[in-house]
Amino acid sequence: MQVVDLSHYQFVRVSGPDSIQFLQGQLSCNMESLSTTQSLMGALFNLKGRIVADLRVLLLEGDCYLQTQPNMAEIIISTLAKYSVFSKVKLEIPESSPIGIGYMGNCGDSLKGNFGSLPKADNAVIKSNDTYLVKIPGLVNRFELWCFDISRVNEFRPDPGPSAASANSNWLYEDIRSGLVHVDKLHSEKYTSQLLNYDISGVVDFDKGCYTGQEIVARTYYRGTPKKRMFLLKSEKSISPDSSVLQSFGGQEKKPAKIVSYCNTENGNLLLAILDAEAITRKAKFLLSDSVTVPLQVMSLPYLKL
Repeated sequence: MQVVDLSHYQFVRVSGPDSIQFLQGQLSCNMESLSTTQSLMGALFNLKGRIVADLRVLLLEGDCYLQTQPNMAEIIISTLAKYSVFSKVKLEIPESSPIGIGYMGNCGDSLKGNFGSLPKADNAVIKSNDTYLVKIPGLVNRFELWCFDISRVNEFRPDPGPSAASANSNWLYEDIRSGLVHVDKLHSEKYTSQLLNYDISGVVDFDKGCYTGQEIVARTYYRGTPKKRMFLLKSEKSISPDSSVLQSFGGQEKKPAKIVSYCNTENGNLLLAILDAEAITRKAKFLLSDSVTVPLQVMSLPYLKL
């Protein structure tokens, strides 16, 4: 079992009698499916269909808690505040936010001692006193624990020792392998749903009603095959912050593609990059910009088979 520090997450609390109805008109997930035993993955879009933020929603003691990336809580609040004037809701960063702890691998015995059982379905939630356990979708067993009682944090987060950095890298590795990428402050309002695969990974619910940006998100989804999409690649060489992907096909010059997430671990070097769909169908050669002698291997994602 690996224990991962997830205390970097920020939270927004949405409370008030109209909170569910209000968020139903703002988020890409179907808020009618939210319950005390079921969390939701969703996104907040602007009017142009660009992703403002991705988030996870939990229903805690009647309030909706939106979990998001560092430095994103204020952005979410300011975006939602534009539409909250006629709704009985309160938007705030809670004074006492839960502390996030991740568990990965064979963690059944450790967690069952506190919760009695584990959530079995993806995004399911189990509560024990003031702590909540969420099952994270992916290819290996992963759970997030949200702890509100600071005095109990060490009970759930034993000293990870020198392996802490490795555990966090492995958590990112599993996010990437599962095709999950998050939107931070630098990339807010830069990407469409298709570019980050939110339209096929379960972040967007196309059966729910309208929400801000929904018309554009739906139109781009239903109008045909996208010209660009996010794909998973494996590299034999380490990936650096300055790396990009070069696409070579059809006798053209090598065309650059943006890397949106990457990690280098003992298990391998993985990256998620926004590639041309034509490059995939034409079986192009993909190279790392700073290691052009070694080709990258394109791999399937759980929701996108090659």
